[in-house]
Amino acid sequence: MKVLIVDDEKHVRDAIKLLVDWNEYGIDTVLEASDGVAAAEIIEAEKPQIVYTDMMMPNMDGISLLRWIQDNAPDCRTIVISGHDDFEFMRGAVKYGGMDYLLKPIDAEQLLEITEKAVRSWNEAERARLDLQLSSIRMNSLLPVYADKLFSSLIGETTSYYAEKAWFEQEYPELREGTPCRVAAIAFDTLHGKLRDKFAAQTELLQFSLANIGNELMNGQPRQGFAFRYWSSRHPVVLVHWGSPERTPRLLESINDGIYRAFGARVEFGLGASLPFPSALKESFAQAESALRHRNLLNRKGWIHAYDPKEKPRPAEIHFSDFEDLMRVAIRSASQEKIREAVQAWITEVSSRSVVTLDHLELWRHEFHVLKSRWVKELFPADDTDTRFPVESAELPVPLNEQGLLSLEKWGGELAASLIRLSEFLRHAAHQENNLVYEIARYVQQRIDRDISVQDIASHFYLSREYVSRRFKQEFGETISDYILRHRMEQAKTLLLHPDLKIVQIARMTGYEDEKYFSKVFKKTFGVTPVEYRKKQSGEA
Repeated sequence: MKVLIVDDEKHVRDAIKLLVDWNEYGIDTVLEASDGVAAAEIIEAEKPQIVYTDMMMPNMDGISLLRWIQDNAPDCRTIVISGHDDFEFMRGAVKYGGMDYLLKPIDAEQLLEITEKAVRSWNEAERARLDLQLSSIRMNSLLPVYADKLFSSLIGETTSYYAEKAWFEQEYPELREGTPCRVAAIAFDTLHGKLRDKFAAQTELLQFSLANIGNELMNGQPRQGFAFRYWSSRHPVVLVHWGSPERTPRLLESINDGIYRAFGARVEFGLGASLPFPSALKESFAQAESALRHRNLLNRKGWIHAYDPKEKPRPAEIHFSDFEDLMRVAIRSASQEKIREAVQAWITEVSSRSVVTLDHLELWRHEFHVLKSRWVKELFPADDTDTRFPVESAELPVPLNEQGLLSLEKWGGELAASLIRLSEFLRHAAHQENNLVYEIARYVQQRIDRDISVQDIASHFYLSREYVSRRFKQEFGETISDYILRHRMEQAKTLLLHPDLKIVQIARMTGYEDEKYFSKVFKKTFGVTPVEYRKKQSGEA
């Protein structure tokens, strides 16, 4: 990214260059111009993303330059830095797209805030332009969007078929009412590590690729089925096979072979029974989902899990409540070692079971979150403590090993980390309830994923910005910005342990709209990129 500083006074240009840590914002080129004419020439040649400009300059003043930029480089973000508190100048800056009007002498904090705002604004606009281009490509050439939509509608409500019956008869003449069909769903919650890593930031491309491989093998003469992206399910790629239901398992094996040849990994399928089209398509899909939910996450016996009406759901048999007293005592002790021992006792009990299904895992996660909420109220019965405890999602990805099986070791690490955070929270809360600076820290923590400034915090607590900054630094030994950065980075490290979360998702969950900027900050903090850290934690070279 490039910036241009336009001012006829060299000491002002030098001051701006020194006040901003350009690398922190992903800026690698800082250009200079002493007047508007020179600036226009540089903008045409170098195309900087951000321009800082003075208003009173020889040859071409700031208003004229802003007007020129609006006409010739409208995507450029402009910031006015002037020594004149003049209404006409301010009105001109607003009229011609200036993002802010800063007065000299330059306030360093204000300069950093508006620089970050300009970088974020440009990145968001650039991402929107790229998304628009990608969307256009997909709509025009990559995805049979209309067919995806219609088949998805049939999975949700089979009566929608009759509104589009003529289309189905024209496009799929072999698919008549009453034709036996079987629905299969690809399990995305246990994707092999190779697929997760290869498509970490391109989930939609992975969905398209898997559906495309399925369609290549089903689009013969006559056509045997259709694979499509289903938007209303945790299993976003669905296949409908018709005509010869007894051949469906063999067809899925062939599709899996094709996936393996393409990506060096296989996927799991849930498979419903053969039922008439379109009236029972929804039922067959529900059976496919049920087969996946009840498969053993610890031991894969095959890649295709066919629905068996005779197979009854297995009860969980053990519950977190059986270990409640042990974990409560560990939390009270505030000892990380005791907490890990308590969690290990639970993991050991789970390990003794021969079968763990997705239903079991989701039940245990729900029980865990209910117990945590209860412990907060019991151990620190303040009216609003539960609302101030850092929110943790109950719908995290399944912790997997490289074979796509449930990793009890990783899950135990998640549980221990969560309880250690709870223990630390309760220990601190008992001593800090009435301390204003800790109220400020909690306020910041609750907004760790948002763009928040010292002025925002000061305004919320009806205090001056200087007082908030000084007291926070005295108490915590670091600035609010460093505090936010540290918590965001620690949260990012935890989220990176979940391979199903894309880097762009983790960036946004930790307050960064721009994935590249997030990666730069992460590498600057830990010395490795998020991708390198994730590979290292998963044991890859």
